[in-house]
Amino acid sequence: MSARSNEILRFTDVHKWVGDGPARVPILNGVSFSLQEGEFTAIMGASGSGKSTLMNLIGLLDAPSAGSLTLLGKNINGLAEDQMATLRAESIGFIFQSFNLLPYLTAQENVELPMAYAHHREVLHDRSRELLRQMNLDRHSGAYPTKMSGGERQRVAIARAMANRPKLLLADEPTGALDSKTGGQIMNLLGDLHRGGVTLVVVTHDESIARRAQRILHMKDGRFE
Repeated sequence: MSARSNEILRFTDVHKWVGDGPARVPILNGVSFSLQEGEFTAIMGASGSGKSTLMNLIGLLDAPSAGSLTLLGKNINGLAEDQMATLRAESIGFIFQSFNLLPYLTAQENVELPMAYAHHREVLHDRSRELLRQMNLDRHSGAYPTKMSGGERQRVAIARAMANRPKLLLADEPTGALDSKTGGQIMNLLGDLHRGGVTLVVVTHDESIARRAQRILHMKDGRFE
């Protein structure tokens, strides 16, 4: 099936399991869905429902055991690991609950990491400074994560995720480590990015966050309800 021009991603009967033979344990069971350019989708589900595995597949951090996964018109099933890494670096931004910033790098250096990997060295400094300004962190560009608040660290993480101008932004429990006020501010920032044209997928346990999305997908037992 060829992707439509505004389609970012498509899963077709995707399965994921671990182990082989009688020891095989299914995690995803025939998941099919698509993401259109500019959508804001929330994924909800209890622990063990398969949503983390789903996010790993959407983010090209893993490959399906069976079925088809297409990102930006490319079927990833036949891609080598280095090709997947390149596509991931150039097309997808990641935001995590635990921020995943390197403590020995400054805020600006953390933001520059994805651009260095994608060989955009000539624009590293200008782009990172621009992103930190957008996050109201220009005065903290030289600060280390351990000296920053949780909200500041998450804003650095968002700036890092946007470094390569990704087509798809994945946020896994982005407010889980924050108080409700700061979490609301972070969701407002993500909402601004979505309104600016970014395709956004958020995994959350919080219904108030999920209700901000245009579409909510509920996972149970490795499939959508």
